[in-house]
Formats: sequence, C-alpha cells, structure tokens
Amino acid sequence: KGKGHPQKKLTSYLVFYFSFKENAKAGPQPVNGKELSKKCSEKWKAMSSEEKKYEDVAKQHNAKYATKGTSDPLRGVRRQERKRQRNSLTTKKQPLPAFFLFTAKHRPELRKLNPHWTAVETVKKLGKMWHSQPEKDKAMYKQQAALLRRKNRNQEKFLSS
Repeated sequence: KGKGHPQKKLTSYLVFYFSFKENAKAGPQPVNGKELSKKCSEKWKAMSSEEKKYEDVAKQHNAKYATKGTSDPLRGVRRQERKRQRNSLTTKKQPLPAFFLFTAKHRPELRKLNPHWTAVETVKKLGKMWHSQPEKDKAMYKQQAALLRRKNRNQEKFLSS
C-alpha cells in the first residue's frame, strides 16, 4: 500500500495521482494542490496507453481493500440502541409549571368553543386569559406546581438512596 492511499476503491488515474504527488513532495520546490492537480492532469493526458501501467496496481489495491470498506449491518442498530438507553436514563420529566396546569384545565373547553382556531391562536388566547386572572386564582395553580415539584424531589431522593 502506497503512502496516502485511502482504503477505498481506486481508479488507475488516482493511483497515478498519488504516485505523482509523492514524487512532487520529494522535489526541490513545494507545489500547492491546484498546481499539482494541473500538472498531474497534463502529464496523464500526454502519456500513451502503454505507459499507463497503473490499472494493475489499482486492481490489486481494490482487491485488498474490497472487504474492509463494508460495514457490519448491525453496527448502526447497536449504536441506536445504546443512544436510546442513554437518553432514557438521563431525561427526567420535570413537573409542569403553573401556566401549563392552567392551560391543561382550560384548553379543552376553549377548543370546544372554537374548533376552527389553530393551536397558536388557542395558546395566545390562553396566555391572555392567564394574564387577566386575579392573583388569587394564579396562586392556586402556583401551589399545585410547587406541590408537584416537591413530590418530584422526594421521588428523586428516594430513587438515589
């Protein structure tokens, strides 16, 4: 295997390009990629078909790395299963905030009265309703949210001990 050869299928031109690149590196002047590509292309066009002996090298390379390029079909499946397990362990449901408790209670009746509204219009109306609520009513939902947070913390403590 020549230096710089990728482990995938090669054409005879690519094998020639890699050998040309190696020779250019060994030369006295450094050559940038654009110049190298241009010179390589010109030389390839000028070569006769007898001089282009790189097809055999390409065939040998492709035969050597033909099986290495294929991947195990179960590999992705295993990776996805691992991700799923990791996510299920790390994602914890947070208790609902007061506004969400309010919307859970009032959304069904609002949807029943206005079935033609989109979800965005419904939420906008619920937001306006929430802001127009007196503080006494809001306090009830805030207490429920605080109770849910306390229950959640107690469950976490119980599970961690």
